[in-house]
Amino acid sequence: MPRTRIEGLLASFPKLMVPGQQHTTVETETIRYVYQPIGEEMFVVLITSRQNNIVQDMDTLHLIARAVSDICDVGDQQDVVFHGFDILQTFEEIISQGCRDNVDLAKLRTIKEMESHEEKIQEMIEKNKELEAKQEMKRQAKFFDQQRREAAKRGFSDGGMGSGGSMLSGGRMGSSYEPLISPRPEPVRSFGSDSPPAQSAATISSAARGMRLGRKPKGADILGAMRDEVGLAQEFEDNLSMNEKEPLIAAGYDAPSGSAPMSVEVTPARPPIDMKGVHIQIDEHITAVVNRDGGSEMMEVKGDLSLIITDSNYANVQVSVETNDLRNAQVKTHPKIDKRKYQNSSVLALKDPSGSFPVSQPIGILKWRIVSDDESAIPLTINCWPSPTGSGTVDVNIEYELNNADLELEDVVVTIPIPPGAQPTVSDVDGVYNVDRAHSVLQWQIPTIDSSNKDGSLDFSIPGNDAGVFFPVHVSFACKKPYYGISVTGVTTPDSQDVEFSQTISLVPENYSVI
Repeated sequence: MPRTRIEGLLASFPKLMVPGQQHTTVETETIRYVYQPIGEEMFVVLITSRQNNIVQDMDTLHLIARAVSDICDVGDQQDVVFHGFDILQTFEEIISQGCRDNVDLAKLRTIKEMESHEEKIQEMIEKNKELEAKQEMKRQAKFFDQQRREAAKRGFSDGGMGSGGSMLSGGRMGSSYEPLISPRPEPVRSFGSDSPPAQSAATISSAARGMRLGRKPKGADILGAMRDEVGLAQEFEDNLSMNEKEPLIAAGYDAPSGSAPMSVEVTPARPPIDMKGVHIQIDEHITAVVNRDGGSEMMEVKGDLSLIITDSNYANVQVSVETNDLRNAQVKTHPKIDKRKYQNSSVLALKDPSGSFPVSQPIGILKWRIVSDDESAIPLTINCWPSPTGSGTVDVNIEYELNNADLELEDVVVTIPIPPGAQPTVSDVDGVYNVDRAHSVLQWQIPTIDSSNKDGSLDFSIPGNDAGVFFPVHVSFACKKPYYGISVTGVTTPDSQDVEFSQTISLVPENYSVI
């Protein structure tokens, strides 16, 4: 129907209304106007043919009127204009291709909640911050490595390192000094010249000659710069996600035999993505809260499929997907996507064949939301069993079990609160652990949890009597497979020519805890 025809029909409507009558329909030879007042001098009008079922038309009109009243204040014309886009989007959900969709007011509210402009902006800000922090961390690590190499080229010896440590302690000439690297929650080892082996610190001393007191080492200025840079690196490290940390062994110094190497926890830069002319990004965020008895308090997964076009020749591609929806996900397409085509053939394509996607700008074309109170829907189950012994200690058993064998969780960290100042005694652990005394937590780290490593446990005892101090337990991980069974099977042009594409998939927890 051309635009001029629609404008003509709307212009004729006020002339056909009879003042003072309570009729809600007006008919011409071929058109029926079904309308309802929603405010002062404001109407909702539904234009149909005379052959339509008037009962269904009235039901559709009432739903539209209720939806508009739910979105804005119908008594304020300015407010209606301000929410014009939301109203049009609601009309799109109710009527598609001239036919009424099977939706009600509750489902419309759910769909509207899934589309949050503020949430998009916040996610973009957080991603930009994380990317900037990673890039800065990479630059700091590179600069630190260059300083180390320059020191090694200048003949920077172990004896000089120990002497430099004494100078950095504030000018005191002695064997005790401040470490170059402050103790971190993670197992970061500090330098030491007279430290005993039981302190688990790297002892760096000269094998050829002893420490020369009162002599300024050759690389003292470099060490000062290195100390500042390491401090910046550690500050950036605190801002990054714990599950992305990997130890970097600082090589280039000849440590004495039997001593542990000096290690610094830094975040390695992710390998660059080989983005094609068409790049697809699937992001999911999961929230799962389980009570300590094992019952599910809430479980929600929000996901979106975004398209990034960097080659203008492919600005109007079509994306074919395959879904295995076992959780009754609520799915929503972008308003410019042909919803009927997606429902019938699982192809995400523009409604307007002559239209195009924006170039070099990510755009979400598909969103989904999964809400469940079923315990089996939670991908990773964590059970925490603290048992007071009655003799001033508590025996704690932590177990994990992977419920979704299709997922592969990486860099899993289970954080358990512990009494302040208490030292746990670990008797059995699958993976590794670390005690963060500064924050009074024990961090249980499992590199990978998949179908071949579905379960594991951690057992420890600790002084105390309160079993509730070990909650809440928090979990973090990374996953390159989506929870919602969706996969991209191909990308084609409108004339059915295959297009090479790249894609990234990410599933991360927003709040995954046992309370």
